[in-house]
Amino acid sequence: MKKKKLEEKKKTILTVVLIIILIIVALLISFFIYVKTSFISKDKVKEIIIEKMNVNESDIYFESIDFELDKKEYEVEIYYNNNDYEFKIDAKEGKVFYTDYYVSSGSVNNNAGNNTNNNVQTTQGNNITLDEAIKIALDNANASENDVNFVKKQEDYDDNELVYDVEFHYRGYEYEYEIRAKDGVIISQDKDQLRRNGAN
Repeated sequence: MKKKKLEEKKKTILTVVLIIILIIVALLISFFIYVKTSFISKDKVKEIIIEKMNVNESDIYFESIDFELDKKEYEVEIYYNNNDYEFKIDAKEGKVFYTDYYVSSGSVNNNAGNNTNNNVQTTQGNNITLDEAIKIALDNANASENDVNFVKKQEDYDDNELVYDVEFHYRGYEYEYEIRAKDGVIISQDKDQLRRNGAN
């Protein structure tokens, strides 16, 4: 009798364990299907970033593509043109809502205006950092940090609004930038040729 009871208990335990395993497997499959059907794929994330940057895929190294389920977003770190950049992308709609990569102004808005909105790619939410402002200025001047001599890089306030002042010498010219912290827009910029007896 005792043996029968023990065997019945074992069978009951095994049955319960199997049921639990099946439930877990079913939940995992359901979760996998939910993720696959509700959110964009990592390949799609790559396509979005490549299109946003307007560069060749071979020029970009994707260091990490992390899916944050609780935030429903992808956090992506890439290496491009000797710099590290970060992207945050809505996992459902595929919209880039944060990046510290700024498109160089190039031929955009060649008219001689006052406040040129050259780097319109904005960082939503928090203010950009001083380092990000420096990158914006360097990109605008088509220069790299190693090739310039910085004169000034500091926080300032313009009409109670946080801005960054960035000044540097590069290839015989002095560049001056005032960059708005809330969105990375270049408020003012100046480029003056250095005197021959001045710094390079």
